Amino acid sequence: MQLPRSGMSRQDIMARLKREMAEDAPWDKGKTFFLVYGVDDDHIEVLRDAHSLYIQTNGLGAGTMFPSIARLEADVIGIAGELLGLPTAVGNITSGGTESILMGIRSALERARAEKPGLTAPEMVVPVSAHPAFQKAAQVFGIKEIRVPLTKDYVVDMKAMAAAITDRTVALVGSAPNYPFGTIDPMKELSDLALARKIHLHADCAVGAFALPFLRRLGEPIPPFDFSLPGVSTISADIHKYGFGERGSSLILYRDAAMQERAKFILDAWSAGPYRTPTMAGSRPGAVVASAWAILHHFGEEGYLRMTRAMLDATRKLQAGIERIPGLRVLGKPAMYVFGFTSEDSDIWAIGEAMAERGWHIHRQATEPRTLHLVITPIHVPVVDDLLRDLAAAAKEVREGGRDARRGSNYGAH
Repeated sequence: MQLPRSGMSRQDIMARLKREMAEDAPWDKGKTFFLVYGVDDDHIEVLRDAHSLYIQTNGLGAGTMFPSIARLEADVIGIAGELLGLPTAVGNITSGGTESILMGIRSALERARAEKPGLTAPEMVVPVSAHPAFQKAAQVFGIKEIRVPLTKDYVVDMKAMAAAITDRTVALVGSAPNYPFGTIDPMKELSDLALARKIHLHADCAVGAFALPFLRRLGEPIPPFDFSLPGVSTISADIHKYGFGERGSSLILYRDAAMQERAKFILDAWSAGPYRTPTMAGSRPGAVVASAWAILHHFGEEGYLRMTRAMLDATRKLQAGIERIPGLRVLGKPAMYVFGFTSEDSDIWAIGEAMAERGWHIHRQATEPRTLHLVITPIHVPVVDDLLRDLAAAAKEVREGGRDARRGSNYGAH
């Protein structure tokens, strides 16, 4: 393939792109339950318009050429801080949960280096349910990741967590909630442990940051999980999940400016002058900052509460319906609209394949036990009855036919 000699017209380019998309999953029809967090056409238009307006701006110049980016980012950080228990929290918009996690762990490592000048072979203690980005952070920063098991309720085993701490531990990790099961780790206990041992605690709220606060406002019994706990040092919070921002937009939030300062990259001795960035990226798309600000203000508190109620009702109906299907059960006690379920008498991945044959795209998780995983968004609310009908038929087909899964997991669907 070569660069074409003559350029294509805008019309031809768009026609080609639409043809290329023809075989992609129809996520907007409510039959895809991972990778995309959709609402409606108006939602897409708001993101598109805000992004387009700022498409040529660069967050690297937020303090000089594009001061509006700094103002918009500060507004988003302020909103998130208020939602997550600390209006004075500081932070930055990142390219996604992975970068947010990297920044949180970098802050933890630099804190430990400052407090323990002779530190070698740093370690961090992470639940097995934590996002793979923590393993990536461990590889990038040369930290040994100590993975600890879950309890029968699919939350981190606190005894194992405490036992894994050594004088080389630079960070503890908890999820609110974790992605595989939708369960919230015992964040209060983790906070107490972090304070007692003087260790940085990162709360991964990628899934829950823009969901759990609204569930609590609707009266749901959401336990403390955020900066309201004094031991929580940093939080990762994905706008592109239940904030319904564009991919990729996330937040790294720090309890105070000192923690943020540790994570920054600073090089003053460069031929072109000082080079300083608050995140892993150098150039940052101002368009992502603008669209994040736009979507939060588009929905507002009333909009998020309305969607939260609809998703919660749909999730409860789905979970109750799944439990009524012979052999199927939901794992743990999911805190919100993300959960896994398994089969006690059939191959659950085979059921997933039977659902795929019926047009449903459902994530097959390689957990133990293996599960199917659902991420419920507003576009799924109208299809709950259809999903339950086809799921019951698929489970019966697999159970009576003795069918086993023919394909592997579609892992990586976060």
